[in-house]
Amino acid sequence: MNTKKIDEQIRDYYTSQRPSPQTVARVKQMIRAGAPVHSRRLWIGIAAAVVIAVTTVIWTAAHRVLPLPQQVALTVARQAAAGHNKKQELEFRVRRPDELQNKMKSLDFTPVEPAMMTSMNMHIVGARYTTLAGAIAAQIRYVDDHGVPCTLYEVRPAGQLATVASSEQQVDGVRVNLWREKGLLMVLARPMA
Repeated sequence: MNTKKIDEQIRDYYTSQRPSPQTVARVKQMIRAGAPVHSRRLWIGIAAAVVIAVTTVIWTAAHRVLPLPQQVALTVARQAAAGHNKKQELEFRVRRPDELQNKMKSLDFTPVEPAMMTSMNMHIVGARYTTLAGAIAAQIRYVDDHGVPCTLYEVRPAGQLATVASSEQQVDGVRVNLWREKGLLMVLARPMA
């Protein structure tokens, strides 16, 4: 029985493998004679294919179509309207906006209460984690004095979100306002009056 470890056995096996003397002689003859003509054509074809591939990649990168800021804003508005209409379960129940700072520790920003919510006399109910345009966001639910809910999203305006300007959209029966405040992109989704 062989007591060598398997990796030693494999190394020994492949070390003992060598080409036959006829194969070595044939390879030496090919080296002295130079590459055959059809082999040169093959290399020219490969080189041409590489040049075409590199050119295509460079052209595609140079002409990459980025979404316009209006398209990004519309995408964010659609996501906000869909999230508002779903009425998903809240992860954090709070009575004051500043409580979110202690509870939502996975955000890469500090959630704040925008001035609009105070001026509209809205009351916070709770929040959950979500994403907007691929970025982590806070989805915060508020209600007005009549119990009508609205959903506020707060997200760091990085990447494509940095291009979004203040606007108002109407999507699926939801009015969505987008604006910047306190260094964050704010997105408010509420029923149309």
